[in-house]
Amino acid sequence: MVDLQIRQLFGKIGLQITPFQYDLNIQPPNLEVKQKSAQITMEQPAATLEIDYTPARESLGYNGIATQLRVFNQEAMATWDAGIERRVREGEELGSIEKKIPIAQVIKEATAFKDKELELVNIAPIEVHIEQSPLRWQAVPGNVQVFLVPGTVHGEFQYGQVRSYLEQTPSISLKAMGTIFDEKS
Repeated sequence: MVDLQIRQLFGKIGLQITPFQYDLNIQPPNLEVKQKSAQITMEQPAATLEIDYTPARESLGYNGIATQLRVFNQEAMATWDAGIERRVREGEELGSIEKKIPIAQVIKEATAFKDKELELVNIAPIEVHIEQSPLRWQAVPGNVQVFLVPGTVHGEFQYGQVRSYLEQTPSISLKAMGTIFDEKS
């Protein structure tokens, strides 16, 4: 019996690939902005305020120091005189035995509430004078300075390559094994 052995090698194609190269160099721009702000100066002088309440105080009975001192002295003398007069009257009432006035009644009359007279009067108004001072201001405008160095773009490109070659050649081999004669018979 004859066996036929077939041995086949397939061919191989090899590829040598060189990829493309792209170098890109970018230098960004340099932008510098300097800003000087505006200068504003303001000055607000104080307003002059004069308040004269002398007429209002005088209409209420409050006077200057010397006048008020004189009024206080007069009122003190009047109060002193009234006190002496009251004590004399109380002494005379207690001393008059023939009238038969009890002491309790004398004390009651001395400590009785005395009505005061109140009078509503129109008082002079308070005089207010205001002198305003104008606002003074000055402005120095600011500015903006720009410094620019433009950027650059530089590109370099190399094309890629594909090269093919035969890495393994195809082949086929046939081999017969055995004999076509029968040796046993």
